[in-house]
Amino acid sequence: MNIPREWISSYRDGLHQVGNGRAAVTVLVLLILLLPSHRGLAGEPTGEVRWTGGYVRGVGQGTATPSGNRGKDRMMALRAAEVSAQRALAETIHGVRIDGETTVGGAMRASVVTTRVQGIVRGAQKVREEVTWDGEIPWATVELRICLFLESPECRSGNALIQALSVEDRKQPSYVPAVYYEGGDVPGDSADKAPAEIVNPPVVSYDRSRKVTGLVLRAVNLRFERELFPVVVTGMEKGKFQTVYSARSVKPEVVRTYGVARYADSVEQALRDPRLGDNPMVVAVSEVTPDNLLVLHPECAKALRESTRFGNDYLGEAKVVIAGK
Repeated sequence: MNIPREWISSYRDGLHQVGNGRAAVTVLVLLILLLPSHRGLAGEPTGEVRWTGGYVRGVGQGTATPSGNRGKDRMMALRAAEVSAQRALAETIHGVRIDGETTVGGAMRASVVTTRVQGIVRGAQKVREEVTWDGEIPWATVELRICLFLESPECRSGNALIQALSVEDRKQPSYVPAVYYEGGDVPGDSADKAPAEIVNPPVVSYDRSRKVTGLVLRAVNLRFERELFPVVVTGMEKGKFQTVYSARSVKPEVVRTYGVARYADSVEQALRDPRLGDNPMVVAVSEVTPDNLLVLHPECAKALRESTRFGNDYLGEAKVVIAGK
């Protein structure tokens, strides 16, 4: 995936501004990418989105031409590695899904989003730096992180990717049902439903004698793509959907801080999230639509809506975890 030209220009300008000799770092980074692996350090920079940890990770490598000053050479190698890690972050961020039809790269068609993302990449949190020596040649590795949200499970920094997006002014995609499910009787004619669906509706698990404190959506073994703004719906009459939960259900300041939902690889892992409290409701997701909507059985949607009565607005606080790889 290519980095926008303005990003490359920005990094190049930044290198020239650091001081004499910094332009050589750029050349060295390019040479490193073409060299065979050296002790596992040299090679293509790597990046990945760790949804369960709540961050984007970028790892880069760098070296420097020996100058006789090991302190200076070490600093230049680290700078080269940091530029390489920033490249990995930039490429990875492009592919982060915002919703079922948009990625961050697509949103960067807007210049204001591009500027914000550039700033977030430049201010990425450095979590690791290592330098080893092959004689007088330094080989550096730098790992950078960008939090998806301000309060991510395994990431703490002063900025986050969500800040590059206009949460308050964001319009939901056209495929998201505009009508919100308000609870009540299960909709639809029972004669149109399969007998097993009526007799054995999906089980909703929680302590019914106490107030619900959070929600786990069990999407195990379903083809769901993790995204910043997931949407939960329920089936209605004539094949239509109504929205049960989305970013519109959450306070804007909560979206910036915690996101719309967190992610876990299993229900057991999800239940260890302290934000869910001591009585989370576990609900099975029935299916995932081509637009990446999480579909709940109407009985599950009804139970979920009933749990939010009498001011119990845990959904507004985004105390939601989606479990499933």
